[in-house]
Amino acid sequence: MIKNIWKDPLFIVGFLFVFGLLVASFYHLIVLDNEIYEEQYINNEEGMPIEPSSQYWFGSDRMGADLFSQIISGAKYTLGIALAVSLLRVGLSFLGSFLLWRAGRVMPFIKGLSQSFYYIPSALLIFFVVGPIIKLENFTFWEKAFFEMLLIIAIAIPNTSILIKEEINLIEKEEFITSAKLMGGSRLRILSKHILPHLWSKLLLIYVQQVIAVLLLLAHLGILGVFFGGTTMREFTNEYEIPASDSNEWSGLIGGYYYQLRLAPWLVFFPVFSFAAVILAFNFMAEGIKQSANKLSLPTKVKSKSDRKPSLKLVEKESFVFLSEKKTG
Repeated sequence: MIKNIWKDPLFIVGFLFVFGLLVASFYHLIVLDNEIYEEQYINNEEGMPIEPSSQYWFGSDRMGADLFSQIISGAKYTLGIALAVSLLRVGLSFLGSFLLWRAGRVMPFIKGLSQSFYYIPSALLIFFVVGPIIKLENFTFWEKAFFEMLLIIAIAIPNTSILIKEEINLIEKEEFITSAKLMGGSRLRILSKHILPHLWSKLLLIYVQQVIAVLLLLAHLGILGVFFGGTTMREFTNEYEIPASDSNEWSGLIGGYYYQLRLAPWLVFFPVFSFAAVILAFNFMAEGIKQSANKLSLPTKVKSKSDRKPSLKLVEKESFVFLSEKKTG
């Protein structure tokens, strides 16, 4: 399965884009010391944000900060959050699916209870729970980040556990699982030796889908003003302050620059475009995983009738004995 994935062009394109973005972001951290260019000469003569140009690809904000540097700097946080949170989501959900696999009659009750999470908007739930805490100055950056990650992980475990459990149920219907049960295999052995080898591709696909879901959730939280790792109020005018992200992660850029949408639309467009490009890359990866899985499940090609060689042998006339000629004793 893994070898086939690396042969799929869609997966390679998506992976190289995400990997290249992470390399550029860590280069900005290690070599350039995560420096964000914020010089007054970036602003034009009227003190307004400068539009995108060949010198400043994504333009600058009203404070004079180069937007391209902020997006590159925040990429490692945005992608790192999505990758780490999704990994914990799938890992804990897999453990939950194993418990549900052994739940027996309690399973319908648990499934009905977890379906209530479908009707609770995740962004609003995190906004009301995390929003007041993340603006406090009593907690450090990593304490706020840990609390937000914990809630983002917890709200996805019930539904993801049921999704993995249903994939296990589909594999259990295969004939080789039935044969293993008839031969007296224990449930744990059946899970480890027969189900897991066929479940890895599904888990990988679910993981990529969870990354996309986390990225969308971060974008929604940014619009609501809940930024990863904390939100600080930055002076916009003499009497007005706007929220700003402490880490330059993309949802913080969207939420912080949302108030300048009419003044400088590119300040919101480029962070949104960055989210869209990364989500598209992960969609390419998900499609590549699906195509690789389908190639493995395809049956071998059956030759057409025209390709088949005649297998009938010529029978000699002497091989037949007519009943009328048969002697009777």
